[in-house]
Amino acid sequence: MTSHDTRAYTAMMAIAQHHRQARTESFFSHITHEWPHFDDITDPALPDTEPARIRIDYNEVRQHETIGYATPDDEHHQRPEPIRETRRQGPQRARSRRLDHNRRTTNNNPENTP
Repeated sequence: MTSHDTRAYTAMMAIAQHHRQARTESFFSHITHEWPHFDDITDPALPDTEPARIRIDYNEVRQHETIGYATPDDEHHQRPEPIRETRRQGPQRARSRRLDHNRRTTNNNPENTP
């Protein structure tokens, strides 16, 4: 979304523009890169519903690197530590399973290979 598009959108929605803040700029940057279809909206009804859907995805689904790959909703409700611990254990469990599988299925006696 360019500044011209943003200005046109805010004028269409009768939203007063004030100085921009870093959080707003960051949010618009994420919208531009992660939801590119937002630029192509022409239906006047969609600007009322689409930002609400994106806000839910951004706050409750999308994992943010800066807060330890938790969602802002998890961080706000102080749920990230169990989530982070589960994510730390995930690769270890996967590696352990892979090693067990390989040990069971790999021929460890090279003399018997055809």
